[in-house]
Amino acid sequence: MKKLLILILLASQLPAFACDICGCANGSAFVGLLPRAGSQFVGLRYRSRVFDSHLNSVMLKTRETYQTAELWGRFYPVKNVQLMVFVPYNSNHQVLRYSGTEVNKNGLGDAIVLAHVNVLNTFLDTTKTSHIYQSLMIGGGVKLATGKFEYGYDNEINPNFQLGTGSTDFLLSAIHTIKMHGWGLNTEIGGRIATRSNEHYRFGNRINGSLTLFYTKNWGMFSVMPNAGALVDYGFHDLKEGVRNNETGGVSTLAHAGLETYYKRYSAGVSYKMPVYQNLGGGELKALPQFSVHLMVNF
Repeated sequence: MKKLLILILLASQLPAFACDICGCANGSAFVGLLPRAGSQFVGLRYRSRVFDSHLNSVMLKTRETYQTAELWGRFYPVKNVQLMVFVPYNSNHQVLRYSGTEVNKNGLGDAIVLAHVNVLNTFLDTTKTSHIYQSLMIGGGVKLATGKFEYGYDNEINPNFQLGTGSTDFLLSAIHTIKMHGWGLNTEIGGRIATRSNEHYRFGNRINGSLTLFYTKNWGMFSVMPNAGALVDYGFHDLKEGVRNNETGGVSTLAHAGLETYYKRYSAGVSYKMPVYQNLGGGELKALPQFSVHLMVNF
């Protein structure tokens, strides 16, 4: 039982690259709390995000829905190094409020590969007698240009509505977890450094952070981990051939709550995010609540 509890608590080491706040093309990988650090897994995740855009235009006001079905996995190629892979399939739907015109984009999104080094971990240190445990992971990764990106001066579709960014971007993160008597706090800081696409469009760099409070309760081989917290995401403006796109970038703060469940090799979770403050796209973009659910098999 003690070993199972430690493995589940180590879940909180894993990164949450915030929060897909500006659509599919410009979103980052959100990982969240995961089970059994030290074990490998493969899984499926579904995410849904909704935005209202062009808020101050009667003719161009739109409702945009982004749905992603994602294959993801965690592997340990060497000791103390965690490798994660994300392969998303995106389904984007846009409705022009004035005319009712609909636009759909479906296809492979931008794949992501992340690696983290565990530089501090007292969870598995059997020589310690303290009831306070902590860990620190530092790492980064790359977002590959596997999703389709087509954008020009005469393109009326939001560049975030594309399936990918058309660029190879770089990710950085640091994750600290502290736990005592079943309670834990996860603190994460991350960022994304964007490069320019072949269409000379460059999405803005991003900085984000989150705090998540969690509690673990065990009943034999079955465990639950309710969690809640807040995350903040700041995006710099996009550039088109060096010219700033003023309807991009901004800051948002979201409250989130979720529940993770674990049984033997299997785990499932659900998460809900509610914007509590946002100033996005120069006031032209509004994020609505977000939802995600995932299933995983450990091996």
